[in-house]
Amino acid sequence: MKILRHFLNATDPCVFQQYIGSIKQDKPANLAIAFGNIDAILHLSQATEITQLATSWVATSSCITAFSDIGAEDNQNHLAILQFYDPQGSYGVASKQSSIDSIIEDSQQALTLALNAANRPGELPALIWCSQSPGLEEGLLTGIRQLVGNNVPVFGGTSADNDVSGHWCMFDGQQTITTGFIIAVLFPSTPINYFFSSGYETTRHTAIVTSASGRKLNTLNHQPAASVYNQWRTMMALPTLANGPVLAQSTFNPLGRVILDNDEQMTLLSHPAFIYEDGTMELFSEVYQGEQLTFMHGNQTLLIQRAQTVTHFAAQQLLDLYDSKPLAAIVIFCAGCMLAIKDETNQVRQGVEQALGNVPFIGGFTFGEQGRFADGVNRHGNLMISAIIFGHSNE
Repeated sequence: MKILRHFLNATDPCVFQQYIGSIKQDKPANLAIAFGNIDAILHLSQATEITQLATSWVATSSCITAFSDIGAEDNQNHLAILQFYDPQGSYGVASKQSSIDSIIEDSQQALTLALNAANRPGELPALIWCSQSPGLEEGLLTGIRQLVGNNVPVFGGTSADNDVSGHWCMFDGQQTITTGFIIAVLFPSTPINYFFSSGYETTRHTAIVTSASGRKLNTLNHQPAASVYNQWRTMMALPTLANGPVLAQSTFNPLGRVILDNDEQMTLLSHPAFIYEDGTMELFSEVYQGEQLTFMHGNQTLLIQRAQTVTHFAAQQLLDLYDSKPLAAIVIFCAGCMLAIKDETNQVRQGVEQALGNVPFIGGFTFGEQGRFADGVNRHGNLMISAIIFGHSNE
């Protein structure tokens, strides 16, 4: 397998078209995965020569910018692409416009179509890569789980815009999708490994979800959820949050569920987005009655360091499990985390670079992250970080 990385300035659409046209290759790649801000994805969708680059695309809008092993001075309007050339492997992509009401059925249909496109119907891929608009994540994973169980790791990132105004988009090589998803199935000829984690620490403050509906958290320990959350903030010497939007103010203190409590504690996070007058809270991921939620704590140092740590773990496990070194990587970093450490974003990129050495990678800043913990269950979370490492062949 050969993987090529491109990092193109997409500020000027005419110049960007010239960049795309200047990429000369003998034949299209089996698959291209890409990240860029909204303008970059739209410029890509309007480019006339993209079919020469890859037969299938999963291009996802990223908050403000994308990143790669190539540094960028302006740190904006770049498109980061990984092209997969793998004659011994199989790849398939399918997409759908969808909604919360139809997402479970739509995801099953699309997964079937993607497997057919890869000429591997009924088989289990090594990896399912997904991109979706905000709000569809749990339904997408449910549909996939009902079709293939948890036998396949599912990774991806939720499309983002710059200000949560709803202008996110995706591109599958043929159409632009604003409310829906893209699924790719990967049967590579070389090994893959991955790691999914958060950069936050637990505190001693916990409570049981006593009432919730989807992403709306009503009560904790039979008290209004916002009241309990603000009590915890007071105990941590933090200011309480008023009613209204709270995404930015709650970034360093999300709610977490401890999934695995071992040497490397695995915690799935939910990011508070809005506090209503009745004390209920809107989150960016679902919680369920009976779950125990923990008040989490993070800071700039933890978040900056975590991307390097996650990438290192994924690369080290690739070596331990498959005796393979990294060929290329994809890194997902939550947009909320990025905005909280915006001036230090380049340190995140440099940390990933240090973990990988001279290995090409791309990354995006997403509005939700999907991945698999060591317990083998695929989940959607917020403020998470993931690294997917593609290895060299051992032949």
